[in-house]
Amino acid sequence: MLIGLISDSHDNFPGLQQALEIFEKRDVKVILHAGDVIAPGMCYAFEGWEGELKLVYGNNDGDRTGLKRDFARVGGEFLEDFGEIEADGLRIALLHGTYEPLVRGLVDSGLYDVVVRGHDHHVNVVPGETLMINPGEVWGHFTGRKTVAILDTKTLATEIVEMGSRPSILDMTGRRP
Repeated sequence: MLIGLISDSHDNFPGLQQALEIFEKRDVKVILHAGDVIAPGMCYAFEGWEGELKLVYGNNDGDRTGLKRDFARVGGEFLEDFGEIEADGLRIALLHGTYEPLVRGLVDSGLYDVVVRGHDHHVNVVPGETLMINPGEVWGHFTGRKTVAILDTKTLATEIVEMGSRPSILDMTGRRP
């Protein structure tokens, strides 16, 4: 089975639609979003999605009540700040990753086959006893890259899918975020 991984969409509605198109073409069955959706209205990008959609809150997700309510309307399930998902025999931890020692602890614990995180907006796939995946950002302005990832549950192969570029904060301001 293929699982689509998203993080840090930060109100980029067209980016979410683009990610969904990629996932539909690739026959992805489950989407995991590692936080920082931002607005409840972003749920409309997922209207018509037939698979599972599981999300966790990020540090910028302020309207948690609205996010939970509106995403439920399109079949999405918010797992609060941390989610444990079983998919095709894999134990997957899903979190935003705001607190780095917690991410490292989850990876080092051996309790999970895969840890999916976001927060720093940088693509990162770290193999090991526990595979750690950061799919990067759908927003694109932090790094200049819009990316998602696709995880194959049988082989643990992780494909990073480039969705294009955007001017980064550095490009626009001359300052590093």
